[in-house]
Amino acid sequence: MQLGRPMLIIEIVIILVSAVFLYITNIDRYIKDRFDSGRKIAQNTADVLEEYKSLGFLVPYWHDNYEKMDFFYTDDEKLAQKQKALFEKYPGITDIKFITEEQAKSFDDEGQLLLAEICYSRLSHDFDRTKSAYRPMYLYSFIIDGNNMFNLVTGTKDNEKRQSEGGDLFELGVTNDYEEGRYPILDETIRTGEPSAKMELSMKKGADKSVMHLFEPVYSNDRLVMYVGVSIQWRDLISSVLGMSLLVAFVMSVLFILLVQLFFILLKKKLLIPLKTEQDIINEYKQNKNAEETVTALSFITSNNEIQEIAEDFSAMVLELERHIEDVKSITAEKERIGAELDMATQIQAGQLPSVFPAFPERTEFDIHATMTPAKEVGGDFYDFFFVDNDHLAMVIADVSGKGVPAALFMMMSKILINNYAMMGLSPHEVLEKTNETICENNKQGMFVTVWLGILEVSTGKITAANAGHEYPIIRQPDGQFELFRDKHGFVIGGIKNKKYKQYEFTLQKGGTLFVYTDGVPEATNEQQELYGTQRLVEVMNKTPDARPKELLDNVHKAVNEFVGDAPQFDDLTMLAITLL
Repeated sequence: MQLGRPMLIIEIVIILVSAVFLYITNIDRYIKDRFDSGRKIAQNTADVLEEYKSLGFLVPYWHDNYEKMDFFYTDDEKLAQKQKALFEKYPGITDIKFITEEQAKSFDDEGQLLLAEICYSRLSHDFDRTKSAYRPMYLYSFIIDGNNMFNLVTGTKDNEKRQSEGGDLFELGVTNDYEEGRYPILDETIRTGEPSAKMELSMKKGADKSVMHLFEPVYSNDRLVMYVGVSIQWRDLISSVLGMSLLVAFVMSVLFILLVQLFFILLKKKLLIPLKTEQDIINEYKQNKNAEETVTALSFITSNNEIQEIAEDFSAMVLELERHIEDVKSITAEKERIGAELDMATQIQAGQLPSVFPAFPERTEFDIHATMTPAKEVGGDFYDFFFVDNDHLAMVIADVSGKGVPAALFMMMSKILINNYAMMGLSPHEVLEKTNETICENNKQGMFVTVWLGILEVSTGKITAANAGHEYPIIRQPDGQFELFRDKHGFVIGGIKNKKYKQYEFTLQKGGTLFVYTDGVPEATNEQQELYGTQRLVEVMNKTPDARPKELLDNVHKAVNEFVGDAPQFDDLTMLAITLL
């Protein structure tokens, strides 16, 4: 507590000093990075423009005829109609981009107008995509017309609109005053015909002093026909530099404090705690003469120094004194060790499965819940669900052959393989095929696992799934009843090498529920050796068809327990349900 205030002051000083230092040393690098990014945007945009072989015709045509042109920036249907009309008028045309200047000049007035409108609309789309991807403040093209900058194609992002659409961004035909000397790098590009060699924040009179600019010339048939301009807000650059500097400074400060704390933790762990523990153990042995307890306790002192050596010597002395009862004590210790390992295995296995619900509180499109009750301390069933990307949720439920620790180990391996292959973007049948191939390469014990894997496209409700010998899923569409979905089954995973699996699709509508489970549910057995069965399962679910996933699983679990009664649980009981909201 006494060191808390000085450490806080040191942390604040480290953060401030580091931020200032990083800000000063990195601002040039950030400006260069922004220039490189802006230059890439300008070059890519110029390349897109130069793909149009008729650009040398289009620029003067746009300049002279923009008032009679039809602007349809986001109307893809109108663009398609215009292109169809041009292709019908000139059947030899296959690609707008490859129309030459000579061909364009040979068109009649209607054909030239169609070509100009189509190319302007398509280029506007290209500018929009580039601006949305790289997010500069402005992305535009222009020519110098005397003392005016005549604007041609302009890019938009987010909710920006061009002037004809009620916005403030320039579009074809809008002009700005051009005064030589206001933007020196533009003057240099016009004079040399070369791209800007740097990004400039012009401080000249009349210039926008909040924006950095660079320019790229555009050529057609070796003639300079227009320019591309990229503008980045100075305030954003400063904010990025300052924010990154503060972040790095904060991280450095945290790392420094963590290192100090780690030193004290290691000192306490390696010296003080083992020494005190050893003293307590020796005193305890003086009182009860319990050799097993003493030796076991001393074995946990692993400080890798003289204290551990003392503990080992004392253990040897105790073992020598208590040799005549060691065999009996070792058996007891072994049983305790196995129990502890099984308990740890149970905890490890439970920790591998999603167990915090709601699992994705920020996602309101669905509600998902799952449970697993192993028949032994550890089991072979498992479920999993995880986002492959923002719109695709993978759901897995599986049942490994056998029970206990071997099944749990095989289960963890299978779960990891399925997760890894799914996160690679593979389809469900490819995930199962890859998993089967990997397991079959070294499956000397002949174990196998049944798997149902489905990938939900959250935005549409479409589920793409594959079934490797697992139970049929149960589905309920809105206002309907739960029913078995008899899907396409493949062979179990780990059974046959190079096995191919089929996948299928279905759509879960909003308000609908998908329920998947392992055979421990329908094969639950009561004292009269009767199976619970899928018919009872579906009937129980249809008693509360509108139940949310957690309530649904609780109802099924309660019904199975009531049916089984005092009979021992034969198999793992695992269920997963999801409802689209």
